Amino acid sequence: MKLISLRLIALFFIAVMFAGCLTVDKKEYSYKLNSDGSGEGWIKFYNIQSSSSDEEDATLKDFAELIDDYVKGSKFEEDNPALQVTSKEVFEEGGKLNALVKFKFSDISNINFLYDAKCKCAPIYYSMAGSFSESYESSNGEYLGETKSIQVIKWPGDTKEFKFTTTVNSDEKATSLLNQYKAWKADQK
Repeated sequence: MKLISLRLIALFFIAVMFAGCLTVDKKEYSYKLNSDGSGEGWIKFYNIQSSSSDEEDATLKDFAELIDDYVKGSKFEEDNPALQVTSKEVFEEGGKLNALVKFKFSDISNINFLYDAKCKCAPIYYSMAGSFSESYESSNGEYLGETKSIQVIKWPGDTKEFKFTTTVNSDEKATSLLNQYKAWKADQK
């Protein structure tokens, strides 16, 4: 078992020299709103992959980034300072590597929703242009992006739960990180 660990560490340091990038197939969002504008929610990341800008294999580097920076580290929190993360996990599901982040927020206006507490109207979500270059797929609201130049979702005024799914402009050459996850999990035992 120590030999496997040493090999993984050696491969990690070699992989650090190669450029890579994390990507996913899609993201699913869910937010529950309290009457004061605070709430809780989660984001699920489907099929986490390594997308290399060159011919070199960056999967080990990208998996290390996923675990060290996002799951064990605070990169997600730094990228989303309005969210108070309550849990983070990566897991295998349907032969793919997925992740789930659960959180609370103090005001829905701080997380890309337009919201006026004095209005008897529901919030409007106005941005799906994150680091993953997201595009609208579905929601429990009405998507207005078909007729507008910006991606906007609106909901009826009494809505308290907001759900939507986005697809990500994925690299066809992207490589699943599931094998790296399985090796990491086996090494954790």
